[in-house]
Amino acid sequence: KDFIDFSENNIAAHKQKELIETKSECDAEQFDDPHFACQYRQQAIEGVTYRFEVSLTQRVRYAALTSLITTVEWVLISLKNRATFSVPKKPEGKSDAVHLLEVFNEKTLLGLVHQIHLIETLIQVRNCIVHAAGLLASYKHATELRIRLSGATGINVSNLSFLGDGIEIEAGYLQSVIEEAEHWL
Repeated sequence: KDFIDFSENNIAAHKQKELIETKSECDAEQFDDPHFACQYRQQAIEGVTYRFEVSLTQRVRYAALTSLITTVEWVLISLKNRATFSVPKKPEGKSDAVHLLEVFNEKTLLGLVHQIHLIETLIQVRNCIVHAAGLLASYKHATELRIRLSGATGINVSNLSFLGDGIEIEAGYLQSVIEEAEHWL
């Protein structure tokens, strides 16, 4: 959680600095036609805004989600290694993490059905990020992922990057997932 908060605060601070520098550079440029000066300034400001509000923030959130899922997987492997019962063989097509969560949930009666569904969805999101740069056009499970994200809040499919439909993770979403996971994991 600290990684996301630090990174997003750092991005916001650098965005302000970069906007000030860009506006100053634009003001120093000389154009014969004032229309070109206005267009140049607008494009430069839009470029900075896109870089800091879309490109950098989504990369940080993608990295944080990948790190979160890896951490969940490590914790579950550690629990499996210390379990006092045998873990049944994982069904084909199911992730190790989801299988282990289901087994521990059944053995301990924790009632983690919602959390297991969330982790299963986030694993699919992570896989889309890692294998298809977060873009659904080249992700082989795009249809299933769209369905999973259709009712989600804070994470969705959008064309935010202008590269086609992809995963958009909104500010604050991962922090809330981490806070929730700290209670049950």
